[in-house]
Amino acid sequence: MLREVEIEVCINSANVDYVRRAAAAAEQGGASRIELCAAMDQDGLTPAIDPIKAARQAFRPEGLMVMVRPRAGNFYYSLEESDTMVSQIEMAAQAGADGVVFGGLRARDNAIDEGLLQRLLDTARGLKLTTTFHRAFDATHDPEMSLAVLMQFGVDRVLTSGTRWGSGETAEQGVSTLNSLIAQAGKRIEIVVGGGLSPDNSRSLMGKLLPSSGKVSLHAYSGVLHNGEVSSERVRAMV
Repeated sequence: MLREVEIEVCINSANVDYVRRAAAAAEQGGASRIELCAAMDQDGLTPAIDPIKAARQAFRPEGLMVMVRPRAGNFYYSLEESDTMVSQIEMAAQAGADGVVFGGLRARDNAIDEGLLQRLLDTARGLKLTTTFHRAFDATHDPEMSLAVLMQFGVDRVLTSGTRWGSGETAEQGVSTLNSLIAQAGKRIEIVVGGGLSPDNSRSLMGKLLPSSGKVSLHAYSGVLHNGEVSSERVRAMV
């Protein structure tokens, strides 16, 4: 059996009132973490400071993760954009975040941008924030090599579906790659499995993942919504 399987709920920061309701529902359902994002129709961008503060007030566990993604589109960032990301990490910490979620790739080969990664890690660590590398990971050409880089740099978690970014495939279709990554990760980095997960398929997925002494968690967005709102019942069903 996989151990320490926690549930992370992604919340769209539509407005402050919505964030308060969603964060409270996630906690009531037993979620260990929430990931706060703006513009989920653009795959998630950095939220403003007021929704982060609202999420901090409504979600009591030490599991408030904040997306740091300055714009939609590709994951190739200029120096100016990296400056913006540093400022956004500082803003998230000021607003009460426990961790940040970011990623960046090199345009020439779609490999992890190690210079940017080190800069963002230094900023986050200086503010005592945990770190998650988001699904830019799934846009890299070599998942095993990319995971080795993240472990070398000491990233805490990586979010992945085990499928190619933009393919439309779900984590259920990425089981083979996920199992390879879980085996490679061991206890050095947490694998956060996301991509089409819901109470209806999470048990089936877990049954297909290899036993591990490391840490694996599940990440859900639309699968825990009911009429556009985070449902504490659906979160509880996943937990």
